[in-house]
Amino acid sequence: MTRDTTVGSSAAAREIHEMCQRTVEMLRLTASGFRKGDVAPFAMAQKLGREIHYQEKALTEAIARVGPGPTGGPDGELFFVPMHLERISDNIESLIGEITTMLQEEVPFTDRAMREIGSLFEKAIELAECVRDAVATENRVLVRYLIDHGRQYAELANDYGLAHQQRLVDGLCIARASSLYLAMLDYLKGIEAHSRQIAQQLGAGRSGR
Repeated sequence: MTRDTTVGSSAAAREIHEMCQRTVEMLRLTASGFRKGDVAPFAMAQKLGREIHYQEKALTEAIARVGPGPTGGPDGELFFVPMHLERISDNIESLIGEITTMLQEEVPFTDRAMREIGSLFEKAIELAECVRDAVATENRVLVRYLIDHGRQYAELANDYGLAHQQRLVDGLCIARASSLYLAMLDYLKGIEAHSRQIAQQLGAGRSGR
């Protein structure tokens, strides 16, 4: 953070929006590395992750000094957004670790597994973009979209997991690939879960006005 953060100020709101954008970019870079089978984008993604951790700490400390306020802005329904963004960043960093292992150990994924993880990446990026825009615009339609599509995302990921377990039973997937695939699935589900929690808190804040 290059400037002072005052709780409830437009500067703090901008910091939170910047965290959202960094999260989007971090996720895009990670998805690109997975899709291309290239670890090169991960260095920038991890740099963004460090910046997100720094911003979360600074914002949380600023809020803790004065306590959350009763209404909107960083001291209201946005109070928990930085913490959820940091958790999303944690999940992305864990994804990077699993993908790096897959590439370095040359663990084979089936075409179907690649498509499924790739599809969840794209949907996760869309959800992260919606979080960014909902935080900036306070748009109720975006908040509802995040909640509804977040649930659909979770259901899809669970369906993928069940289908994958059957592939393992049928001998279509090796154990090492299965372990990596299921770990990636869990981290992608974690990204959605925290995105939806942000939306739910934004929705609660709007309905309380």
